[in-house]
Amino acid sequence: MSKNTHLVIYTIVFICLFILFFLEIRNSPSEEIKNENRQPKIETKNQELVKARNILIQNKNDTSSSLKIAFVNSDTVSKYYLYAQKVQSNLIAKRASAENQIKNKYKSYEDLVKEFEKASPIMGEREKIEKAQNIRLLEQEILKVEQELSSELANEEVKMTQQYVKKTDEFMQKIGESIGYDYVLSYRIGGPMLFANPKLDITSEIISLLNENYQINN
Repeated sequence: MSKNTHLVIYTIVFICLFILFFLEIRNSPSEEIKNENRQPKIETKNQELVKARNILIQNKNDTSSSLKIAFVNSDTVSKYYLYAQKVQSNLIAKRASAENQIKNKYKSYEDLVKEFEKASPIMGEREKIEKAQNIRLLEQEILKVEQELSSELANEEVKMTQQYVKKTDEFMQKIGESIGYDYVLSYRIGGPMLFANPKLDITSEIISLLNENYQINN
């Protein structure tokens, strides 16, 4: 064989070895993938909370898609989250207080009207005009107080709702990042999400973690 022939054969062998080496490296799992499969260590004293965290991690790792997605039922969270219950209790108390104030005003108004009707036959014309004017002023005052309390209550509801949403969103952000989710969606009756695989539902686990966080900080 000539030197040129030997050179060609060596070149072909070298190329084949290089291709095999490249394919071996490509098919071997990278350190990044290995690290991704490791479960983050989250310490807690409560076994139920440990279970909740483990389920979140398992759901994240079991997703076949490259995106890690889960969803939370917002209606259920607002029902069982302790902070949400506190917000609802405060709103109910404020609403009851406003209703009592208006009720007391109406009681005074009704008493004044009854008194006027009873004493009207023996009143002078000037006294009748004064009493009737007092009744109209009280009626205007009641309407004003009713509007003010209604507006105040509406503003308070907006404020408390915003605080609740902010508090929940911030916590969900931390949970999503610490566990490794790409998206945590919100589901509610009548909302835009029409269907979701129940396997992706992490509502119970999130409620457990939310309540744990609330009890620690309150």
